[in-house]
Amino acid sequence: MTSVSSSSSAVDGLISGLDTSSIITKLLSVDAAPQTQLKNNVSTAQTKINAYQSVNARMAALQTAAAALTQASTWTAASATTSDTNATATAASSALPGALSFSVNGLASGKSILSGTFDPASADIRGALSIPLDVVASDGTVLGTVNPTSGSLSDVTSAINKVAGLGLSAVAVRVSDGNYRLQISSTSTGRTKGDFDLVPLVKNSDGTLSVRNPDGTTTPNPAVGQKVDGYTPPAGTTSVTGYEPLTKPQDAEISISTLNGTGFVVTSATNTFTDLMPGVAVTVAKVTAANGAPTKVSVGTDASAVVKSVNTLVTAANAALAEIAKQSAAGVVGASGTSTGAGVLNGDSSLRAMKSRIISAVTGALGGSASAAQYGLQSTSDGQLKFDSAVFSTAYAANPQATQQALAPTSVDSTSSAQGVVERLSSVALAATDKYTGSLTSAIKGQTSTIGDLTKRISDWDSRLEAKKAYYQKYYSQLEIALQKSQSQGSWLSGQLASMNSSNG
Repeated sequence: MTSVSSSSSAVDGLISGLDTSSIITKLLSVDAAPQTQLKNNVSTAQTKINAYQSVNARMAALQTAAAALTQASTWTAASATTSDTNATATAASSALPGALSFSVNGLASGKSILSGTFDPASADIRGALSIPLDVVASDGTVLGTVNPTSGSLSDVTSAINKVAGLGLSAVAVRVSDGNYRLQISSTSTGRTKGDFDLVPLVKNSDGTLSVRNPDGTTTPNPAVGQKVDGYTPPAGTTSVTGYEPLTKPQDAEISISTLNGTGFVVTSATNTFTDLMPGVAVTVAKVTAANGAPTKVSVGTDASAVVKSVNTLVTAANAALAEIAKQSAAGVVGASGTSTGAGVLNGDSSLRAMKSRIISAVTGALGGSASAAQYGLQSTSDGQLKFDSAVFSTAYAANPQATQQALAPTSVDSTSSAQGVVERLSSVALAATDKYTGSLTSAIKGQTSTIGDLTKRISDWDSRLEAKKAYYQKYYSQLEIALQKSQSQGSWLSGQLASMNSSNG
C-alpha cells in the first residue's frame, strides 16, 4: 500500500494524481500579485530618480557656468603675445594691459663636468673617478655622498642618478674603443641652484671617511645637510682632481632699455621670468642676435575668453532645457487612446516651472531699458536659447564694462543686489540643485524614501507568502492522507461484499 507523508514538503499527489506543486505555485502567484505591484512601483520610482538625477546634473553644470561669470577675473581675462620666437609669454587673469621690450643676453644653465678617461671593463672604476665623493651645494651644504657598493659603471652611474637629493644626472660617454668618460650635470639651472662641487673623500685607518681639503689636510666627513668647514674649491675649477668643466651655472638674463637709454638687467634661475609684468610669465628660448631687434611682449584683454565663457553658459542652459523637455514630455495620444513618447516625469509641474524660469532669466528686462538681445542672448521658438557671439563681441568691444554690468552686475560689485542674466540663471540652478533645499534634491529624496518604504513592504510580503506556501502544502498533504484513508476503506468494503457474495452463492 502506498503511504502518504504528512510532511509539508512532500505533497505531490501520490494518491490523487494531482500536480500539487504546480497548483501551489499558481496559487502563490495569484497571492503575490500585490507584492509584484510593489516591485513594479520600486522600478518606477528608481526610473524617476534616474530622470531627476539627469536633470540635476545639467542644472549643476548650468550653476557652474553661471558661477564662473560672477567672478570678476572671468571678465578680465588677458592674453599675452611676443613679437618673435626668442620668447613665449602667458598672462594670468590678474595681468594688466601693457607692453615691454627686452633683449635676451643669456640662457640659464646648470653646471656640468666631465671625468677623465676610464676603462669600464675594469672591475672597479671608483679610483679613476675619485669615488667616494661628497656632493656639495654652492653654499657648502653637503647634499649627499656618492659611494656605490661596487665599482662597476652601472653601479656608479646609478649611485649618482638614483640617490634622492643629489640633484645630479650622470651619463657615460664613449670617447674611443674601450674608453669612456663620465659626464655629471646638475638637474637644476641658475647661478646658485645649478651649481655643485664634488668633494673627494679619503678613507682613514679606522674606516671612516674624511674630506680631503685642497691644502692637503682632511676634515671628518660631514653629514648630509651640514656645511663643509674650511673647504674652498679652487677658483674656476671643479673640486675633484681629473674632472673638466663643461658648462658653468648661470642665470638667464635679459636687458630692458629705458627711455633715457640706461636700461637695466633682470635675471632668473630658470629661463622663465615669473611676473616680469604683474601676472605675466615670459620664457626665453634664444639669445638675441648682435644688433638684433628686441623682443616685445604685449598684454591685452582676451575678449575671446569672455565669449567662450558666455557661450558655455548658454550651452549649459540649453542642455538643461533639452533634458527637462525630454523627461517631462507629455506624449502623444493615438487613435487607440494610447499615449506614446511621454517622459518619465510627465506631469511634474516643478519641471515646467523650472523651464519657464530659465527662459525668463534671459528674456527678462535688464537694468534700465537694456535687454539681453543687445548682447546676443535671446530665446527661440523651440524653447531653447541662442547666443550670437558676433553681437556680443561687438557690444563688448564697444563697452566691456557696460556689457559686464548688464549681464553679471555682481561680477562688478559682489555686494550688489542687482541681477543680470548670469545671476538669474544661477538662482534658478541653485534653487533646483541645492543639496539641502533644491527642488530636484527634494524630489530625489522623496523617491528614495518611497523605495525604502516599498522595500520594507515587499519584505513583509515575503513572510506572508512563505506562510501561505506552508498552508497550501499542509492542506494538500492532508488531502492526500484523507484520500488514502478513503481508498483503504473502499478496498475493505469491496472485500467484505465479495466475501458475502461468495458465502451466499
